[in-house]
Amino acid sequence: MSLSARISALALLLPALLIGQPLRAQVAEQRDSSSFLARELIVPGVLIGSGMGIHWLAHESIDIPVQEAAQRWRARSGPVPYYNYTFKYIPALPLVMDAGLGLVGVPAEHGFLDRCIEATLATGLVSVVDLMLKGVIDAPRPDGTENDSFPSGHCCIAFVGAELVRMEYGWGWGAGAYAVATTVAVLRSYHNRHYLSDLLTGAGMGILSAHVGRWLLEPTKRLFQIPTYDWGSGRPAVQVSFAPSVDPYSGTICAGLAMSF
Repeated sequence: MSLSARISALALLLPALLIGQPLRAQVAEQRDSSSFLARELIVPGVLIGSGMGIHWLAHESIDIPVQEAAQRWRARSGPVPYYNYTFKYIPALPLVMDAGLGLVGVPAEHGFLDRCIEATLATGLVSVVDLMLKGVIDAPRPDGTENDSFPSGHCCIAFVGAELVRMEYGWGWGAGAYAVATTVAVLRSYHNRHYLSDLLTGAGMGILSAHVGRWLLEPTKRLFQIPTYDWGSGRPAVQVSFAPSVDPYSGTICAGLAMSF
């Protein structure tokens, strides 16, 4: 085969080789997804630190003005229709997405059982911490009805689900889940149930708990001897990969075929 023919063959094979590299990198990244990474603490740390700082140091200068602005907005626009009926379910929507998207064919990092264990660990942790903080801090709500405002439990649940969706399915679906969680936070302020500091702290706690749930997934499975099942992951039962190449001596186009079950 002439030099020009070999160069043409390599040019035809280059796109396939470039596509194969990200796929292999993605598989390697998934294998390490349950390990602790310090950078995963940055976003929840900033949210929790900001919320606690505002609550303790800037309640009058930040919490109160933001809440007054939200109430002026509500006075102009009116309450959200059917808020009391629909809001019981909206915070749990990201958790439903985390469990259900893989069942309808969206590729997920883990099977259905693993996702359920992960979500149970994360929501259980954040719920316990939320209740403890509410009891210890005893912060009044903006509407004056109760003294369990800090932090926002609805934000804890909504954001733990949103981060689980992002980790399992990527930002394509994660952005939608975070939009739902952010809507929950805005509505809690809009309906005069929480201050900004409550919402920021709840969001940070939810995101952090989602990562803790992932870190504890494999140790929990080993402790209770739970096997790994791929069912419900959204991935095909049989995966086929094709790797083209060119023999450097003869110039012959070759191909490698691999199948995994």
